[in-house]
Amino acid sequence: MPRITRTAAWVCISFNALSSAIAADAAIVLDSRKQLFLDDYLVASMTHVQRTVEQAQKFVGNPVVSQTETWESPMAIIYGSVIRDGEEYKMWYLSRNQPSYGVSYATSKDGIHWNKPRLDLTLVNGERSNILFNKETIYTGSKELPYFQELFGVHRDDREPDPSRRYKMGVLDIDWKYKAPGGSPGQKGPRRSLGVAASPDGLHWKIIDNWASEAIADGGTHWMFDPARGKYVLYGRTLKELPELKAAWATNAAFKEWYGGRAVGRIESSDFVKWDFTQPLSAPVVMAADLQDPPVSEIYSLKVFLYEGIYIGLVQVLHVNADDPRLDIQLAVSRDGIHFTRMSDRKPFIPFGPIGSWDRFNTSVANNDPIMDGDDLRFYYSGRLFRHAPYSGSDRGVDKSSIGFATIKRDRFVALEASFDGGEIETKPLQLKGPALHLNAKSDFGEIVVEMFDAHGELLGRSKAIQCDSLDIPVKWDGKPVPFNGPVTLRIKLNNARLFALWCGK
Repeated sequence: MPRITRTAAWVCISFNALSSAIAADAAIVLDSRKQLFLDDYLVASMTHVQRTVEQAQKFVGNPVVSQTETWESPMAIIYGSVIRDGEEYKMWYLSRNQPSYGVSYATSKDGIHWNKPRLDLTLVNGERSNILFNKETIYTGSKELPYFQELFGVHRDDREPDPSRRYKMGVLDIDWKYKAPGGSPGQKGPRRSLGVAASPDGLHWKIIDNWASEAIADGGTHWMFDPARGKYVLYGRTLKELPELKAAWATNAAFKEWYGGRAVGRIESSDFVKWDFTQPLSAPVVMAADLQDPPVSEIYSLKVFLYEGIYIGLVQVLHVNADDPRLDIQLAVSRDGIHFTRMSDRKPFIPFGPIGSWDRFNTSVANNDPIMDGDDLRFYYSGRLFRHAPYSGSDRGVDKSSIGFATIKRDRFVALEASFDGGEIETKPLQLKGPALHLNAKSDFGEIVVEMFDAHGELLGRSKAIQCDSLDIPVKWDGKPVPFNGPVTLRIKLNNARLFALWCGK
């Protein structure tokens, strides 16, 4: 064996120290922020483990808003928002009193039982109503939103220094008399745009700009304030046809006749008025249908919200089928709000209902973030008793829509799961920032065991078997406490168990 000199030994020690420093720098910090498993950010490998969507559970008392008053039509669609404003829930939703759409308003103490206040803003056959405005109001009264077509949503903005703009509204504006040659690209004829309006109280609205951005071509638009960027971000309708879809679906009759190429574009603004893209269909596309979607599919809309440091998307997918066209809600995830990964099994997060249900077709989600109610996350959505076009069947349903909600337990968007044959998850190197490791998991009829290894693959410790169903399970180690110094790798063994989230805490 060759003799190692002092110099060589020093070089080896220095190299090992440098390698450890590099490994520590490369390790993912695991702190009190929950790490969900919508993507493989923490995962190095999985064996006999699959990722599944945790389908939201619909409230048994649904629908919570439907036609109850004499002035109402059967249409109540959550192209709108539900927010908790102090101790009160407030809802703005799209309603329709023939022949036009309008914006209606409701309040609630619990988000379940809703009051529709009689206001003086819009009279229906001489009767006060909860309608803030519609086309008839605009034609005969305020004229504040002359091109209003659909509601995109309402936010309360406590960052806004101007109290008259405390509440902000996005709408679809259409000028049906627009005569420019060809109209907007891909939308021949009328002029279409994002319109923005403001209100001091959420009731009395004034237009800020009718034509804030023509990069958004149609309804089905959602927006948010992104604190990571300090900007408003809007995800709206655009058009995009991927060449591979055209090649794969070219012989499909529905593709030939009905495919419209609906996709989602993204624009930003510092003040909700001036946007970075304004020309027709100029918004960069962030999501379009792909070959993992069944023929013929289109991305109808995308609601995005920040949750534990990641962007979660509620993807509204239109299944274009002349026998049964529908809209359901699926899941996507992004680390930057631009590049999204959809859940690979494309299982609905909020499915349309079975025969006999109020939400039989055409599921739409609210423009607000999910609302925390105890340990539940509440997602407001609307369902309809009629299909999206095209449809040629005899089972046409009726022209009626209502609003309800569905829930999941906090952090439980997706699960990494394995059955009785057992599965294993190995993480990437982690730098643990906290005295204890925590899991959100269900293993009450199975078990989970966590093993911890150092940077050299040496076993540092093994947990006691975890056999419970809890949103917060502190991992208990078998034997002496496990040291957390330096980067570590976790090997998580699942047996008839489901893992939802991982973090460090007290």
